[in-house]
Amino acid sequence: MMTAEPVVFGREAELGELRRTVASVVDGTGGALWIEGEPGIGKTALLRKVIVEAALKGCAVRNATADRLTQQFPLRLVLDCLRVGPKSEEPELRALRERFSGAADVPVPSVADELAGHVTRWCANAPVVLVVDDVQWADEASLLVWQRFARLAEQVPLLLVAAARPTRSHTELRAGVRRIALPPLDDAAVASMAAKLTDSSRIGPELRQVLAGAAGNPRYVGDVVAALTRERNLVVADGRAELVLGEAGVPRPLAETVVERLGFFDSQTIGLLRMAALLGSTFSVTELSTVSERPVSALVGYVEQALDTGVLVESGLQLSFQHPLVRRALYETTPTALRLALHDQAARVLQDSGASVERVGEQLLSSISLGDAEVDDWGLDWLVRNGRALAHRAPACAADLLEAALVPLPANQQHRDVLLAARALALVQLERSEQAHDFSVRALDEVTDPSCAAELTWYLVWSLTARRMADEAAAVIAEADATAGFELRWLARMRAKLAQAKLMSGNFTEAERTVDRALAEAHEADDDYALGLALHVRGTARARNNDLAEALVCYQQAGSALGDALENADLLLQVLSNRMMLLFALGHAEEAGFALHEMLAIAERSATPSRLAVVRLSAANHYFTVGRWDDAAAELQAAGELTAEMSSHQLRWLHGLWAMLAGYRGEREVFEQQLAVAGEATPDSQENAGFLMVAGVLRAEIEGDLQRATAILAEALDTSERFGSNYVWLPILVRLALQTGDEETATRATNACVQGATVGAAPNILAAAQHCRGLLERDPITLRAAIEHYDKTNQPPKRARALEDLAAVLAERGEIPAARKAYAQAVEIFTHLGANWDLERAAARMRPHGIRSPRAKRLRATTGWEALTKTERQVALLVGDGMSNPEIAARLFASRRTIEVHVSHVLAKLGVRSRVEVAVEATGHRA
Repeated sequence: MMTAEPVVFGREAELGELRRTVASVVDGTGGALWIEGEPGIGKTALLRKVIVEAALKGCAVRNATADRLTQQFPLRLVLDCLRVGPKSEEPELRALRERFSGAADVPVPSVADELAGHVTRWCANAPVVLVVDDVQWADEASLLVWQRFARLAEQVPLLLVAAARPTRSHTELRAGVRRIALPPLDDAAVASMAAKLTDSSRIGPELRQVLAGAAGNPRYVGDVVAALTRERNLVVADGRAELVLGEAGVPRPLAETVVERLGFFDSQTIGLLRMAALLGSTFSVTELSTVSERPVSALVGYVEQALDTGVLVESGLQLSFQHPLVRRALYETTPTALRLALHDQAARVLQDSGASVERVGEQLLSSISLGDAEVDDWGLDWLVRNGRALAHRAPACAADLLEAALVPLPANQQHRDVLLAARALALVQLERSEQAHDFSVRALDEVTDPSCAAELTWYLVWSLTARRMADEAAAVIAEADATAGFELRWLARMRAKLAQAKLMSGNFTEAERTVDRALAEAHEADDDYALGLALHVRGTARARNNDLAEALVCYQQAGSALGDALENADLLLQVLSNRMMLLFALGHAEEAGFALHEMLAIAERSATPSRLAVVRLSAANHYFTVGRWDDAAAELQAAGELTAEMSSHQLRWLHGLWAMLAGYRGEREVFEQQLAVAGEATPDSQENAGFLMVAGVLRAEIEGDLQRATAILAEALDTSERFGSNYVWLPILVRLALQTGDEETATRATNACVQGATVGAAPNILAAAQHCRGLLERDPITLRAAIEHYDKTNQPPKRARALEDLAAVLAERGEIPAARKAYAQAVEIFTHLGANWDLERAAARMRPHGIRSPRAKRLRATTGWEALTKTERQVALLVGDGMSNPEIAARLFASRRTIEVHVSHVLAKLGVRSRVEVAVEATGHRA
């Protein structure tokens, strides 16, 4: 019998449900619980908690566990649970076991009635709790008896608790019972569990990263810690457990242990999963069919089994390994020679099937990743034809693969020039300016093809301007100008890039002159990239001169010139991003949203990883501003998967915005984690004078240190060189300064905002200036003007904070009814946003005036339909309508990846594995 009480992490809500259920049966009310979750997720641990809790409450507890063998013996599970056997105290039960032990034909209805009679008599003496585990292996006769017991539990103090893996069967057992679907543990629970297992008080970032591969599965977390401990790869110092080696590899013993945990699969399924592991963490069924050389119809049973057990999960129209650790284990335990050969074979069959260049390139690179393996003739031929396309689609893969191909290639090899140009392009796409410069210089010394030489010269100029070496770039262009037959399209691109560099350095007059010449050359060469770049530069110049209307026209023309060509995708995204921000600054929120949707669609289709990361950050920023915080969180999560592609500035943008969102939502652990990863913000650093700085202010305010919060922003006000985006936080500084009695700082901040509004004349800056003036002058009319603008331009967070400020001003003036009305409006918006910290702050400001919060606090569920956010419920209902992720993305004006994140959250919270199950759940929750 399972009596040892385990330590359970991160299951407070589920444990509360179990305790309440046990308390109910003790009070005489029976019931039935169904606990469901993937292997290793902690079902058995919860059952042990039930057993201990029920025994302590005086219940009669019986339990059993099914296994594969029990399916062969009718009634085996239920008889084991009721302890029906030779040693049973009741003669009737001993006789029952003898009568049906091993019988093939069991009269289940009569046996069920007989057993129900015994259980009823037990319930007359004490509440009875029957617990069964691994019900997925139960025999059919036992399941029918269990259904009979469920009806009995409605009449007597009987509690039934069953646990099973997700399965497409047993729907009749789950119907009408309380269901607990166990989601993966969150990061905090995993950290607590690991700390307990390592006898430490906390864990370090490297260990945290390794444990992320367990994807919240307690069994795998334990396996990881045990393996690292055995291999002496863990050290505990000052109460913190950390890896001895600073890399997140998978030790061989751990990989073998994880694969052994998959022993419930047969060898064919394991083999297929190994093939899937070769394809990466995400793959399509078509790709799996191609590399395994089996028709899709032959894969159905294997894939369904992997989905049911949680090894694979749906990811949009693709499949993915739920636990990265499982995929790595399957991959690492495949013999190396076989693995390399399979990668090579996969590259060829994927190419033949018409797969994308990046999928083929990934497999080709993996086939030469070890030892002295070289790219063979087939691979060289493929790279000559696809190298440039690969550089645009997967530049990191292209850079490594082309380098491997070039090393053994003779200088006079026919296609070497083409491969050199493709590798330079890959380095440019990766924004590795120094490497691109050095490589282009070397390549120009050996190329003989004039076209490749001109292309390499363009990459050289790009690298020089990226390193702020405009004079050197101008010299290269002058030399190209003097070279007979130099292709005009490359000259036009180089000159437009030089104009951009001059603009960024503040040389506006020279930039205008250079871009005019670049435009003329681009038109003459009929080069869409050169034309788009030149128009983009001209638009930026117009925006800096505050000619916003003309800047919009230039950006529109640039987008039209660039079209949808693959090589233009990154530049097009830059153009659209600037256009979106300009539209929003001008108060055209709806048009800005359309521009963002177009950006996301292009980025997901054809952007490089680094550009995709920037687009995701832009999307998160926009969604945060317009109050779509669930979508902002989803985009941040998606961007978090691209940190390897981000610059230090972009990383601070990511962590600063994520921290700010978590702080306003009251998610303190995420807030602190993001701030810790980002590092300290310094106001004199331009890259920090934004989200990260405001997050630091938020931390000070949450901790009650308003003086420090004010000082951070006041210092930023003193050190900022130009207005920029200061208008976003200047109203916050005015409020804090007034709350701390610092009228002088509040006046300086207001004057700065008003000055910025005079120079920029953008509606959003004008609204910020009104917000600041209304606060400083305690003027409700001016504040209402700002509120009206925030409402018209769809900025709920700013509108709510302005309403809160209006309520405070009105309360100070003694206009309590009006203050109460403004406060109620603010609370409504904050509640809709899930802005828990804003609610706390606003309540604290109203309390001295005797104004109470109209909000009734209610704890949010952690599992089930009630745990879904508003956006997640929308997505779930659309899934129920049979819509695909792209269709849902189009309906909700979100990115496909955002919808994938939402669907993943829906699956986890509902404890289901497929969209079909989501649809079933959604059916019962339609208005």
